[in-house]
Amino acid sequence: MVEALHLRRSPLAGLGFGVDGPRLRMAEEPFRSLVEVRSVARPATAAVVAPHVWQLGATWWLVDGPPPTEPCLEVPLAGLVRASGGGGSHVADVSAQRTTVVVAGENALRVLAHGCPLDLSRLPVGGCVQGLLVGAQVAIGRTGDDELRVYVRSAFARHLATWLMDAAIEDL
Repeated sequence: MVEALHLRRSPLAGLGFGVDGPRLRMAEEPFRSLVEVRSVARPATAAVVAPHVWQLGATWWLVDGPPPTEPCLEVPLAGLVRASGGGGSHVADVSAQRTTVVVAGENALRVLAHGCPLDLSRLPVGGCVQGLLVGAQVAIGRTGDDELRVYVRSAFARHLATWLMDAAIEDL
């Protein structure tokens, strides 16, 4: 099973996506461990390495962990949710469903504002919203004043990355 991890191919492979400028940085973080949790309570992830827990709805959470060295974040997280009294809770690995694009720097919000109808400047650090970004369904989490994580479905990743590169030209 671990050998299968080496066979994966990023949705943005071969596209040449990425920017590393003084005012804007963009890069894909492929193969993140992404787990959706349906639970009334916020998933306790202290015992599991998962730096980001985003609330997508009243009882809907997206847990973002580092790329796995072996399968998978879902199993220990499910145990934690059940142990915390999460009867009726649901935990599902959705890692293959989305890829993660990090947009950071003083011009990050400006670039995203070109294609997002939501006012991301009002999104607090640690907050997450869902919506459309140039026609692609995304979840956007804010990890710092000038850093956002965009979770886009794999089928729309190339469309979004191409648009981001074009939108970023004046903000480099």
